Amino acid sequence: MKTPYLMPKLAIAMNEGTVSEWLVQPGSQVVAGQPLACIETEKVAYDVESPEAGFFWPQAPIGEAVPCGEVIGYFTDSADSDGLADVEDESPQSHSPMPANPPVAAAKASVETSSGARIIASPLARKMAKQHDIDLVSVTGSGPKGRIVKRDVLATIDAQSHSVNAVGALPLDVLARIPLKSSRSGIASAMMGSLQSTAQVSSSWESDITELLKLRSKLVDRAEVIGSRISVNALIARALVYAVRQVPIANSQLIDGEIVIHRAINLGIAISMPGTTPFDSKLVVGVVHNINALGLADLDQNIKACVERIRSKKAGTDDLSGSTMTLSSTAGLAPPGMTTTPILEGPNTSLVGPSTPIKRVKSINGAFEERDMLPLSYTFDHQVMDGELASRFMKALHDALENPELLLL
Repeated sequence: MKTPYLMPKLAIAMNEGTVSEWLVQPGSQVVAGQPLACIETEKVAYDVESPEAGFFWPQAPIGEAVPCGEVIGYFTDSADSDGLADVEDESPQSHSPMPANPPVAAAKASVETSSGARIIASPLARKMAKQHDIDLVSVTGSGPKGRIVKRDVLATIDAQSHSVNAVGALPLDVLARIPLKSSRSGIASAMMGSLQSTAQVSSSWESDITELLKLRSKLVDRAEVIGSRISVNALIARALVYAVRQVPIANSQLIDGEIVIHRAINLGIAISMPGTTPFDSKLVVGVVHNINALGLADLDQNIKACVERIRSKKAGTDDLSGSTMTLSSTAGLAPPGMTTTPILEGPNTSLVGPSTPIKRVKSINGAFEERDMLPLSYTFDHQVMDGELASRFMKALHDALENPELLLL
């Protein structure tokens, strides 16, 4: 008996993946949860775990892009490879299966460079380095235990393209030419695709968060008792929970012509990461699942833990997939009072963008006071929500931010 293993869809925008390294030998006995392969997407590379126990037979060649949902391996109930004789007939993919017992790259694959040094590099990294005539001894590895992976070679390629400036190959008024490729190409394609497939509308609001910040100050003073130093982002996320309860369609997705309204609020948090060049950065959306079931301290801890795992390149599948709405904050980056309108990425239909607070003078009960005002943008898919529903959602969010006692409901 054999069970196909398909290229997993690890993120909403992922259409294909590349096996950069098989972490098991053909016919190896594996257990559920054991690292099976290193799979690279346009945005990130990480190890995927075996979903079941059995004997595993890799099928996808290393370094070739495979569409999500196509067979990349098989599980069998014995170490006998005879049962794989009809694999090609059953597989929907066009890739040829691997030989029964080829050498499979291990997590510490060693390679000798042109300078004679021996280093650790993934097969895909070696292939790319050879294509671009790069000596791997000059590349710093960012993979496990210093292993050189695809992104490290891409960074070296980009750095070399910038060094051309030093010898005057570019016009004097051109600082650099950067090919639109790798993670930046993936982000560009996803954003353009989202703009073309959704009817995006953005509205701008401003909420008085003076009382919210006073509450946070009290919570920070009690951090040892609470078990977490509560962040403003956690309070905004809690306010989103309140707003979604008032207008549930804000926590929806448009999938195959149907509006799917979710019970669980899986919050995607936009995280800026260093790019492969000094001129670049990339955006990774971390996901904190089921925030409507979390208390404030747990919510704060889960947000911080998710961000830390992504920035330290230890994110798992759950950290990068399954969001139902998005929070994209520019607080601390944008000038105080400035409103930004981030692009909504489908199939999600809601994106909230808080910015940097600004001090403003307001009339409160007949007296003028200086208040902390938070600029907010809300981008929504007009295919799913009309302006009236979107305004109701933002009014509920606005009320929760201005009246933090509502966060306890």
